[in-house]
Amino acid sequence: MSLTWSDWEDDPSEPLGHSPYIDWLKTVVFDGQDEKDGLSIAPLPVSRLACGLEPGGGLCGDRSSPAPLPPFARKPDDEEMAEAPDIQLTWMPDTDCAIVGVIDSSIALSHARFRRIDGGTRFLSAWLMGAAWRPGAAVPFGRELFRTELDRLMWRANVGGTIDEAAFDRAAGLTTFAHTRGDRNLETNATHGTHVADLAAGFDLRDGGQDEARRRLPIIAVGLPPRTSMGANGNFLEFFAIHAVEYIIDRADRIWKACGYGPDGGFPIVINLSYGLKAGPKDGHMLVEQVIRAATRHAEQSGRPIRVILPAGNDLLSQGVAEFDLPAKGGMTLDWRIRPEDHTPNFAEIWSGVADGAGGAHPEHPFTLRVAPPFGPESPVLKGKAGQRTTLTDSAEPDKPLARIYCRKHDNIPPTGGGGAPWHRVGYYICTAPTLNEDRLSGAPSGRWTIEIEGEGRACAYVQSDQTLTFGSETGLLSTFDHPDFNAVDERGRAIDAFDYPFDGSAPKLTDQPPPITRHGSLNAIGNHVESRVIGSYRATDGAPSTFSSAASSEPVGDGRAAPTAILPGQDGAARFGLLAAGSRSGSAAAMQGTSFSTALATRAVALAMLDWIDGGKVGDPPGTEDWFQARATVEETAAAWPGKVQPAKGGYGRMAAVPRGRLAR
Repeated sequence: MSLTWSDWEDDPSEPLGHSPYIDWLKTVVFDGQDEKDGLSIAPLPVSRLACGLEPGGGLCGDRSSPAPLPPFARKPDDEEMAEAPDIQLTWMPDTDCAIVGVIDSSIALSHARFRRIDGGTRFLSAWLMGAAWRPGAAVPFGRELFRTELDRLMWRANVGGTIDEAAFDRAAGLTTFAHTRGDRNLETNATHGTHVADLAAGFDLRDGGQDEARRRLPIIAVGLPPRTSMGANGNFLEFFAIHAVEYIIDRADRIWKACGYGPDGGFPIVINLSYGLKAGPKDGHMLVEQVIRAATRHAEQSGRPIRVILPAGNDLLSQGVAEFDLPAKGGMTLDWRIRPEDHTPNFAEIWSGVADGAGGAHPEHPFTLRVAPPFGPESPVLKGKAGQRTTLTDSAEPDKPLARIYCRKHDNIPPTGGGGAPWHRVGYYICTAPTLNEDRLSGAPSGRWTIEIEGEGRACAYVQSDQTLTFGSETGLLSTFDHPDFNAVDERGRAIDAFDYPFDGSAPKLTDQPPPITRHGSLNAIGNHVESRVIGSYRATDGAPSTFSSAASSEPVGDGRAAPTAILPGQDGAARFGLLAAGSRSGSAAAMQGTSFSTALATRAVALAMLDWIDGGKVGDPPGTEDWFQARATVEETAAAWPGKVQPAKGGYGRMAAVPRGRLAR
């Protein structure tokens, strides 16, 4: 048996616009089959908002995006989707309301923290993307529930004056036991989505002082499908997130009109999307970023504010970023360590700098890239062109790829009438098969892979996230970059942050090692645009930035961010784990830490400030702008008098205090 790379060849999936992540999931994990264990890789419908960004739908054309959504959640081919939803609301929101949109997974819709004072739900509508589709629904997949049906299901689950929330979850489609790929996370003690939704918009029914805020902050939720539908690397998140943002805005506008408030105006909307990606172009022009940009700019022009709040990410310590200027001779070599007994594919992306012009059909790649497995052959030396790939196979199984390198172009074409000059970048996607396949014998080699890059300009390399595709297991093992000059911990064994945190108030010092491996550039890949607010995390006891909280690149590319917007508490302290918020059932609480929960606190702050703005006659700029965060962070940073300082690459405009959320202190 011997390993062999093919020559660079045209990629048959490129004309269809398929991401390498889709191709690899179909080809490797599922061994050439489109279905296995109830998981179907089939097209999602095209988002109208995404295709409306250019005349004629230039960003996505007439194509759909394949994604591994369970078959029961998909609309059958012989069924028609309703053109408009049948809006059923037992209680109409008033014009003085602002809507909180929550895009997350496994949200406990019947939880007491999300109920009105009369016991009904505060959710105006909810789209459960992974639930079974119903004939005549107005969503392209999954299940939609409006307030009337949610209240009815809660009433039916009422036993002796108490709601049987497990029965409600089954009836609503939140919990599915009948299918292998069904969502069952709400049967655990706590879920990410419930925790986030509580921090963003949850209130204690026993606290009468919160009655007005509870009434004026109704919620529209989008329950993302189980992580199996996100793929092992989470890359299918982008497709679902685009639909989710579009849904929240559309339903908010339809409810405004159904209430009889007229064709103009609309509810202010604050959307919390506490998800992200580790790898991507990170230049502000992924499709989901363009959708958010288009939605928020259109809203500003119409005088109705929409704010989208995203997490900075928890990947500063993941050893998944390398940024460096290529030397004139010799290039740069990275070690890519892939772990043994990994049941999922591994991905690394190498991105070029910005080149002027739209790029053309097949721009030459500015780099020469060579990749070699441990003790294996190097990939072809010749430069690949966009739309090409090379494949590593074993002579014993020549039809079963062990690794591939894809070359793709990434264009930024400004809208007609302004927006700057066009530019393009080119990226390599390096994909490997699992190191432990289903037969427990074959797989890609584990160990130290080498990536050698030669060329001109700046190169950015990122490892994509990795997670299991099986409910309840941890068989997706994250790969890392390595280099002799990089140290993950100091001499005392403590993780090294991008900057230190002197308690004497002196300026923080850069502790990051020289290139290529860096802790900078670990910012959430879908949060590199200025139209969203991007939130990091700090420790509530002493104000130290959380070591896991990602930092922006030292040299942003394209329209990428130079810093997050601000940071809020994402953990309690060094000896206490995380923030308390709702567990899966009413009356329970759990502690979780991460920038997801700092983001939810920022959403809560913006939503409450939006009510004050409405009460003030909507005078001045609506809250939630970059300037609003800067002003508030400056005031609250000064008032807190933290013992140390924070650098902008980690902390943005500074540390903001958490707004009260009606919970006992730890």
